[in-house]
Amino acid sequence: MPFRSIRFQIVLWHMLILSLALLLFGTILYHNLTLKISDDTDDVLRSRAKGIQQSIDTYWEAERIDIAEGDTKIHLSKEDNINFIRIARRWVSEKINDPDLINIVVRIFDAHGNPIASSRNIPMEHLNERVFYDVKKGASHFENSYLDVNERPSSFRIFTTPVMENKRLSYIVQVASPLSQLHNVYRNLRFSLLFLLPLTVIVTGLTGIFLVQLTLRPVNQMIETIHQITAENLKLRLKMPGTKDEIEALAQTFNEMITRLDEAFTSQRQFMEDISHELKTPLSVLKGELEVTLKRIRSTHEYETTLHSSLEEVNHLAGMVESLLTLARFDAKTTTLQAQKLDLNVLVKEAVEAIQVLAVQKNIDLQYNSAHSVEIVADKNQLKRLVLNILDNAIKYTPEAGNIFVDLRQQKDSVNIEITDTGIGIPESELPYIFDRFYRVDKSRSSVGFGLGLSIAKSIAMAHGGNIFARANHPQGTVFTISLPVKTK
Repeated sequence: MPFRSIRFQIVLWHMLILSLALLLFGTILYHNLTLKISDDTDDVLRSRAKGIQQSIDTYWEAERIDIAEGDTKIHLSKEDNINFIRIARRWVSEKINDPDLINIVVRIFDAHGNPIASSRNIPMEHLNERVFYDVKKGASHFENSYLDVNERPSSFRIFTTPVMENKRLSYIVQVASPLSQLHNVYRNLRFSLLFLLPLTVIVTGLTGIFLVQLTLRPVNQMIETIHQITAENLKLRLKMPGTKDEIEALAQTFNEMITRLDEAFTSQRQFMEDISHELKTPLSVLKGELEVTLKRIRSTHEYETTLHSSLEEVNHLAGMVESLLTLARFDAKTTTLQAQKLDLNVLVKEAVEAIQVLAVQKNIDLQYNSAHSVEIVADKNQLKRLVLNILDNAIKYTPEAGNIFVDLRQQKDSVNIEITDTGIGIPESELPYIFDRFYRVDKSRSSVGFGLGLSIAKSIAMAHGGNIFARANHPQGTVFTISLPVKTK
């Protein structure tokens, strides 16, 4: 389903994370900007109130000098002074159209909180008791409240500040800025954020879809190629995208897996062909002998001869099946080794003595350079079978009057059994494959062995944590090295 595709999930998660990030950013931005705008408005009101106070005091100072007939030492109080009230009203009427006060409402109150002047048509009401209480103590006051301007209630940001004279309240200056302007700014900011942020997420999502499609294009090509790969077409490989990233690593890993599968299928196919060939010969012999015997009445001796020949072929088949079962158990790791402490020197010596009779039949000189005692922990029967398989193979491919040498050499953490023959030898190009099942260096020698002996030998060595190697013995023959770990527990 499209909704479960990787590209959809990548874009969806990207948009979700981006939405959360932008939402957090927008919230913080809106909060900080509104706080800044509010603080700036308060600073403006505070500055205007200060300027108004200084301007009114300037007017009053000039009036005071005129009243005192030029004597500047005469002090006249502004509190409850009719002349100050007249000056305050005159100042308001003169400054009402000042550009700095266009959007500012100015009101002047006397020391008792009674209004004495206003720059707008506002009811002349006593100053709010709560505000007046703070002002009487000499504290300035900010608040949001409604004022009836031209008989229409409007919300204002109001700043009220006392003017002190000789530590007594002389008069009160109040300035107010309409909140409608701030609300418009806030509304525009909210609209911008609510419009731009989703638009950003949508545009980013569409861009993300394009980028994901572009990024995953090699994956789509890989999928198309994979659909073409079948058991009969394992030679096909994925094209390397050349991106030097995880996708290229995936393609390379898949190609390596296909290579291993191809090798496994080829090996399986070759194995089936080989086993069919190996079974065909004894079965054909068995069938031919029985058919010939049944064509007419035979003597007892002839029947016995046929049965003995048939029994040999049956034993041949039974031996092959047993070998295959042994390899299958090793492959499945179901073979349990009967590990015990033993002397490897004695075991090799017994194996050499047991197979000496075959060497004598071909006049082969089989020698074992007996070494000192080497104790290891291993399965005695399996290990002996391993050595006998290699010795049997050496005798089969060593011509008459040849030589076979067996050496036991102990290393630091391992012990090596080296079996050197002067046989026909194995080409260097064939050495990596001689431990494969049914593999024969000389394809014409189908009657010698089952082609499983070396495979079983390698499986036994590896089951003991060791290995087996083969190399050419110049100028003639082959050297097999069985390497086993030295374990005493």
